[in-house]
Amino acid sequence: MMINQTFEAISTVPGPFGQPMKISENDVFVFDIDAVSNAHQREMDPAFASYLSDFARHRACYLLTSCNYAETATRIPSRVRRELAGIFSSAGTELWHRNELLVRHEHSFSDDIYECIVKLLLRSSYPAKQTPLIDCGAATLRICLAGTRAGLAAKRAYLEWEREHGELDKIVEALESRFPDHSVYRDTEVSLLFTPRSYSTALVQKQILKRHKSARLVAYLKKTAADGFAAPLCDALQEGDIVSKVGGASDVSQLLSYENRRIQEKNERIWNPLRLVQEA
Repeated sequence: MMINQTFEAISTVPGPFGQPMKISENDVFVFDIDAVSNAHQREMDPAFASYLSDFARHRACYLLTSCNYAETATRIPSRVRRELAGIFSSAGTELWHRNELLVRHEHSFSDDIYECIVKLLLRSSYPAKQTPLIDCGAATLRICLAGTRAGLAAKRAYLEWEREHGELDKIVEALESRFPDHSVYRDTEVSLLFTPRSYSTALVQKQILKRHKSARLVAYLKKTAADGFAAPLCDALQEGDIVSKVGGASDVSQLLSYENRRIQEKNERIWNPLRLVQEA
């Protein structure tokens, strides 16, 4: 089967300001966390949080993130998490729903891997490292020289330093060369994600189809995610599924507004028989 993927800029993505895309009743929406929550802000924009929670109340929506669930919960308000059909945290190795863990993929990393990563981090010339530098997930390792629990100011400072020195690319090259049976992604501008090749975000698609038979997946992802840890998910999509790279929450809001209006119009048709007669 030929895969039908759509990667377009916001100005050409079918939505409220362009040609409306054909909407399926079985659509399931997948959002990258950085597409709906700015990584450089402490909290999701309140107005957008209300908008997204209302949308998720009517349509099946999942969140995908390379962060662990605890970190995800600090960025996504409880009212949004409550309405989501699920949160795929730690690059999809865990599936959560309303603070309940439903699925976990386990993997034990070798001592050799930990030793190699630690040595690479210690060689870094970045002067303001904050421990811990490694966040250990069920089947992932997230690496951040600014510190996996660093605040926004520390991450901004590291990003400025990294843009000048380019150490992360060198770490990626070293890890890929040493451990070819593992994958290394730039999951954010300041961090790396290390996973075994035996697991990938392609399993996210299988988990969704297990819960939503014959679903069409509509994914809105930031470029970093779509080109990085979420690339296996994009490659696994079926004909008719849609993937769009977006710039952030404002882009997602525009795209979802068309779908929201469609839902409202459908409800009006159901509850207003007189309108149906007039339109006939």
